[in-house]
Amino acid sequence: MPLNRSERTPMYLQLYRQLRADYDDTRANQPLWSIRKMAQNLGVSKTTVAQAYDQLVAEGIVYSVPGSGYYYRDQADWSPDQPSTDQIVAPKTPVPVKYDFRYGVTQLLSPSWNAWKRAVRLALRQTEQQPTAIYPDAQGLPALRAALVRFLKTTRGVHATPEQIVITNGAKAGLGILLSILPRATLGIENPGYRGLSDLAASYGHTAVNIPVTADGLDLATVRRVNPQVVYTTPGHQFPLGVILPIEQRLALLKWAGADHLIIEDDYDSEYRYRAHPLPALQSLAAANQVAYLGTFSRGIDPTLRMGYLVLPPRLVSVYHQHYQYQAEMVAGLLQQAMVNYFDDGAYYRHLSRNRSTNRQKYRCLCDQLKRSKQIRPIMTGAGVHLVVQIPGIDQATLLKALEQQQVRIYPLNSNWTAMPSADYYLLGFAGLTLADLKVGVQRLMQVCERLSATGA
Repeated sequence: MPLNRSERTPMYLQLYRQLRADYDDTRANQPLWSIRKMAQNLGVSKTTVAQAYDQLVAEGIVYSVPGSGYYYRDQADWSPDQPSTDQIVAPKTPVPVKYDFRYGVTQLLSPSWNAWKRAVRLALRQTEQQPTAIYPDAQGLPALRAALVRFLKTTRGVHATPEQIVITNGAKAGLGILLSILPRATLGIENPGYRGLSDLAASYGHTAVNIPVTADGLDLATVRRVNPQVVYTTPGHQFPLGVILPIEQRLALLKWAGADHLIIEDDYDSEYRYRAHPLPALQSLAAANQVAYLGTFSRGIDPTLRMGYLVLPPRLVSVYHQHYQYQAEMVAGLLQQAMVNYFDDGAYYRHLSRNRSTNRQKYRCLCDQLKRSKQIRPIMTGAGVHLVVQIPGIDQATLLKALEQQQVRIYPLNSNWTAMPSADYYLLGFAGLTLADLKVGVQRLMQVCERLSATGA
């Protein structure tokens, strides 16, 4: 059992590994050499041998009998150092492209980012001065919830108290909280809509049913016919088509819900309307507290911040506490305090104004370019940080491959739209591109579509 003294691996570790590898079924309950004899034979110290034996004992491979020595355990089912036959299949990561119309990312604006860094540095100092002050409960920091009450009242007309607000890891996490505290029910979801909502509902024991989206938003005739206990909707800017639920439809939906149904309003990008002021939230019209409101900061500072909020109807607050009384906070207290500082400084309001202006330019640029295309039919809504387009007459796989060769990527809506009318709808997210890159990217998209259309691909 030679040990290599020139290796960097400690000799006790070399000895441990060799003894561990030597074990087989025939050696069960067989003695090892004593510490002294092993040390003499190997020419090492007794401490080296003792360390190796102690590690084997700690792992349960060897046991010791006082006054007798060390023995291998009887572990017939244990097969040391046998490589696992299981293979890890990691999801394929798309090769990065320069002109990626991916939804959910945003351009980093230097003034906003610098203000955010100041807010974080201040939060670090506050933590240092009062180490126990920034330790929120499951609902989040009271100061942040109070800031959100003011923000939502001013910008969205939302009626809420700090006790109704829960700080979450994003809108999806907020939806998960809601689904976890509601009785098992039928959940009506928009079609097309966010991918994965059916699976998320099923994971909490709910049954999801598709509600079609019309030119006026959620189809209320289907809502009345299906009569789900809960309806999930994006009335301010339907995702992904971008249509708006008119005021008459909003009031009709609230009347249908009454006090017996729940509406989940996902207000994911209300800040980005370019032709008019943002519409009041559906929650602001609810007289019977039948709306739970979801919001996120991901469209604001940076998507990786993973911070959102849930406004519970008063009747669900006590239910939430029953389920989550022992839950730790979902977002780190340091980040929540930084967000408080960002609000207090007025930086968040300035950022939204700056970001809205930047994305307005991008939206107008994208629309102006696409108006000149004969192959691409955009659905223009005057809002949002994405655009849905229809590109008929071109095979989807052929189009995507040709665009990849031009360093352009757009996203089919197949997984967002059950029974999609035709396989030629695509989503173009533009917030993550600079204005210069957006111009080049959309030009390449138009050129590829024109070429493929001419060749009949």
